[in-house]
Amino acid sequence: MISTNTSREPPAALLAAVTLPGAAAHAEDSLCELADLADTLGFAIAAHAVQARPAPDPGTYIGHGKLEDLRGLVHQYDAELVIFDNDLSPRQSQNIERQLGCMVWDRTQLILEIFARHVRTAEARVQVELARMQYMLPRLVGMWAHLDRERGGIGTSRGMGEKQIQIDRRMVRARIAHLQKELQRIETERCTQRKQRSNCFQVALVGYTNAGKSTLMNCLTGSSVHVADKLFATLDATTRALDCMAKPAVVLTDTVGFIRNLPHSLVASFRSTLEHVREADLLLHVIDVSHPDYETHISTTAGVLNEIGAAAVPRMIIFNKIDLSRHDAIDRLMLEKKHPGCLCVSALEESARNTIIDAVTTRVHEGCISRTIRLPYSKCDALADFYAYSIVDNVDYREDAMYIDCTISPLMRRHFTHYLPKTHPKQHHGLSG
Repeated sequence: MISTNTSREPPAALLAAVTLPGAAAHAEDSLCELADLADTLGFAIAAHAVQARPAPDPGTYIGHGKLEDLRGLVHQYDAELVIFDNDLSPRQSQNIERQLGCMVWDRTQLILEIFARHVRTAEARVQVELARMQYMLPRLVGMWAHLDRERGGIGTSRGMGEKQIQIDRRMVRARIAHLQKELQRIETERCTQRKQRSNCFQVALVGYTNAGKSTLMNCLTGSSVHVADKLFATLDATTRALDCMAKPAVVLTDTVGFIRNLPHSLVASFRSTLEHVREADLLLHVIDVSHPDYETHISTTAGVLNEIGAAAVPRMIIFNKIDLSRHDAIDRLMLEKKHPGCLCVSALEESARNTIIDAVTTRVHEGCISRTIRLPYSKCDALADFYAYSIVDNVDYREDAMYIDCTISPLMRRHFTHYLPKTHPKQHHGLSG
C-alpha cells in the first residue's frame, strides 16, 4: 500500500519510460504529463529513466541495464513507487517489481488511482471500480505467487497461492458482473433523464483534462462545479440550464476530461457519462491555449470523440486561457485563421460568458424557419407549446382562428408537423433572440 500521509514529506516516486521508434517527438511531453499525474496523487518525483529501444523487452519492458540503473535510483532516493509511462503486461509488472523491490505502476494504473481518489458520486464510484476490477483481474497471479514461493512448491497438488488466485478470480468476476448490472440500471435512468431533456438544445463541454471546462461551466451558468488546478479534478457529469435568449431552452453539461492514452477500460466504464457527449446537439471543445502542447491536446480529444462515436456531433472550438498567452493579439489572429469560427476567451473574464452564449444562441437558431401558423380555437391548448418550443413574435386573434407568427428551430420542428406545410419554407440563419 502506498502511503500519501500529508503530515510528512511526500513519498518519493521514480518515472520510467521506453521510447519506441516514431514516438520520440512527444516523449518528453508525455513524461512531463506523467509527472503531473503523479503530483495529483501527492508523489514527489525524485528522478526519471528513459530508454530508446526498437521494441519493448518481453520480460521487463525496459532493458536490463536500465533496470539496474532504476534499482540504484530506488535505493538512492528510498523510492516507494516506480511509474512507467507505458502499459505493462502483468508478467512485466511482476518481473520489474521482483528486480526493484518496490511497487511498480504503469500509466493506466496511475490514472485509475487518480479516478478512484476523485470520485464524488455513486455513479462515478461504480464506473471507476468496474475499470479497476477489469484491470486487476489478469494481474491476480502476481498478488499470491509469494505463497507458493514460500512453500517451495511442495507436493503435486496446487499450491496455496494458486488456490487463492482461483478464489479471487471468482470473486472479482462476480463483482464485475454486479457492477455491470448496476451500470445498466444507471444507463436506464440516464435514458429517462435524456428523454426529459429531449426538448432542450443540449450542449456538452469536452476537452483535455485541466483545460478549464469546469471553470467555464461556472462562468456560463453561475454554478459552483468543483474546480482545482489538478488533472481529472472533475469526473462526474453536471448539467445546468444556460441562460440565453433561445428557444428551445439550452442545457450545458460538464464532462470528464480526456488525456493521451486514456485507458480503454475507463472509456468503456464511463459509457453512460459519455452518453452526454454522443447525444449532444453541440460540443464546446475547450482547449488550454497556454499549454505548449495544445495541438496534441486537440488531436487527442478528437481521437477520443471518434472512439466513443461522437465524431459527427457539431463542434465549436473554444481556446481558453488566452490571457496567459504571451502574444495575445497575434495568437488570436493565428488561431482564428487556422480554426475558422473559433472563440478565444478567458473563463476568468466576464466577457467570455457573453461571447460564448451569443455564439451558442446563433447555433441554436441556425436553420430556423419563420412561419405564420393558423391554430383553431378548438386546439387553443397547443398555444402553450408555441411559447415553450418556438419564439412567438405575435398572435393575431381572428374570428376563425389564432394566427401565430413564430420562429421554429430544426430541433423543435417535430412539435409542429401538424401545422407546417409540406413545402420547404424559407430558412433564417443565425437569428438572435
